[in-house]
Amino acid sequence: MNPISIMRAYLLFLLLLAALVPAHAADNLKLNPKLDYNSDSHDGPLITGDNMDAGLAAGKPNYVIFYGEE
Repeated sequence: MNPISIMRAYLLFLLLLAALVPAHAADNLKLNPKLDYNSDSHDGPLITGDNMDAGLAAGKPNYVIFYGEE
């Protein structure tokens, strides 16, 4: 097999694996309304929402993806 075929097979495998693994994510994400930008006090997490712990995986990186349009 040439390197391009191996890469395509690997990519196909990753796409199939991603489709089989159930995705967990938080819902109703919003900025914490209690944040005070004028002080250094600890006002809680920057982002709040429902099911915030549902998608965490111990020992693996966890990502938050922000998306917006202008």
